[in-house]
Amino acid sequence: MNEVDTPATSRRGAGAVRILEGQAGSDAAARAMAAYVAELDQRLPTGFDPALATAVDPREVTPPDGDFMLLSDVGTRQVVGFGAVRVVEPGVVEIKRMWLRPDARGQGLGRFLLRSLENRARALGARRVILGVNEDLVEAVELYLSSGYAGIEPFEDNPFITHFLGKRLLPPSS
Repeated sequence: MNEVDTPATSRRGAGAVRILEGQAGSDAAARAMAAYVAELDQRLPTGFDPALATAVDPREVTPPDGDFMLLSDVGTRQVVGFGAVRVVEPGVVEIKRMWLRPDARGQGLGRFLLRSLENRARALGARRVILGVNEDLVEAVELYLSSGYAGIEPFEDNPFITHFLGKRLLPPSS
């Protein structure tokens, strides 16, 4: 387990959070994924059947091919979100399954997690990141568009994705 202590605080009062890298096979990741799937099933008008979505093998989101990162509250040690990245091809990394608990939204943590995933993508050699999102996840669509993502051609056949987005990554600033 690789921990990155990050005293991320936001304008709206979020406490300090920690990024835990390399969590694809952890029990905490499995519990967070189950909460994510349950929320999708409630929020999407058609419900959500994971069997119809593109499955990701945990090895695809494990270094050196990717990473699965948990976002944990430092004070309570509770997982408040997660996201994964996987190398699609040299120079291109896909952000998969980014999610925050509903009570953690609106505090700047989504933007913080997205930046952390983009930085991990850079570390994996990405010059470009891609992702897919459903239009009913309004907060996510807004976050991605306000973070510089723009529409791209579809890159997978997934009935739950309505928007395919991409972004060119700038090299890390020194």
